Parts: sequence; C-alpha cells; structure tokens
Amino acid sequence: MTRRTVAISAVASALLAVSACSTTVTGTPSPEPRATSSSPSAGEALNALDACTVLDHLLAGQGFDPGVSKTARNECHASKLEYGTLSLALDPSQGLAEFEASADAVTQFDLSGRRAVSGVPAGPGTCAVVLEVTEHARAMAGATMLAPERQAQACPAARELATALEPLLPR
Repeated sequence: MTRRTVAISAVASALLAVSACSTTVTGTPSPEPRATSSSPSAGEALNALDACTVLDHLLAGQGFDPGVSKTARNECHASKLEYGTLSLALDPSQGLAEFEASADAVTQFDLSGRRAVSGVPAGPGTCAVVLEVTEHARAMAGATMLAPERQAQACPAARELATALEPLLPR
C-alpha cells in the first residue's frame, strides 16, 4: 500500500467511526415523571445524585472552576476568581427545620411549588437557599462573596442557583 492509500483508509475509518455513532431521534423531549413528595424513595433519589456533577452541570460555561468536594457530605464548591464561591449540598437526612434553627434572617417561600427557605448561615457575604425534598431531606444552594462590594449579591446568586437546581430534584 502507498502512503496515500493508508491515509485515505485512515480518514475513511475515522469518518465511519464518527458517523456510526450519530442517530436522529424524532419527537418531543419530555422529562421523566417525578415521584410524589410523600414517596419514601425521594430521599434515596437525592442521595444518588452527586453534588459536584450537578453543580458543574448547572455552572457550565460560566467561568467557574470545576466543583470540589470539601466535606465528607455530598457537598461541592465551585469558585470563580473575583466573583466568589457557589456551593451545593444534597442532604438526605436533614430537612428545612434544621437549617432554620441554625441560620439568621430566615425567610420562607415557595419555589416552583416546592417549600424553600433562605437565610444567612455564616455571616456577611453568605447566603443559602434550601429546597425541601422530603420532610427529612433537602438540597441547599449557597453563595459566598468575599469581596465587600459583592456581598449583597450572595442571596440573589444563591436563589438563581436554587432556581436552576429545583427541576433536577426528586419530588
């Protein structure tokens, strides 16, 4: 075989490999049905999610470093220089009541039909929005802004993250 024949064969093989994996699916995409909030498996479904995988997905293309697991819990933090840190904690054993008992400036509200609370867990420049999964399971979206000029952005950033997270959570 000549070099040219080998090169043509290699290109043809590469094109065949790439095109062989391509499939067109017709129809309208729709989410899978959600379990009801009284389902005992909602906490288990939450436990099956990886906080860093979810956080990286939610922050894709926004300039954040990849998420880093900072604790033994299913918690992840992603930072962006000159902005701050956004975090996600998926807790299958604590509900809203435990957060409300430990945070300051707690406000209850509804987010897309789900009970939620926001509050300041650790002082100025921090904020968390906690979404109920079950009475004893929650997802917490947090923001920490270290620069004094950004501290007022902590709660809006946490709420924006929680809003993006909510449809991914089990009911």
